[in-house]
Amino acid sequence: MINGADNNLLGRVAGGGIPSPTGGAGGSSGSGFADALKSSIDEVSRLQQDASKAVENLTTGKNEDVTGVMTAVEKSDLAFKTLLGHPGQADGRLR
Repeated sequence: MINGADNNLLGRVAGGGIPSPTGGAGGSSGSGFADALKSSIDEVSRLQQDASKAVENLTTGKNEDVTGVMTAVEKSDLAFKTLLGHPGQADGRLR
């Protein structure tokens, strides 16, 4: 865990944290999906900000933990890629 990063982000982005539909016309399940998506986007944004700050601290000499900085950068990158998913696969399904 780096700067309070949520290690369960990948599970939520992959669908683990998205509430299941409760029936009805889809109004409440759509709201749950929107909330989960917003939460995941906020988490990715925070991870990217943490990684940027870690790199800045390393380059200015405030921090000498190269491993911690690389971990923050890779965690941010993986979370961003997971959030984006695989557009090529989705495009193939539409055809």
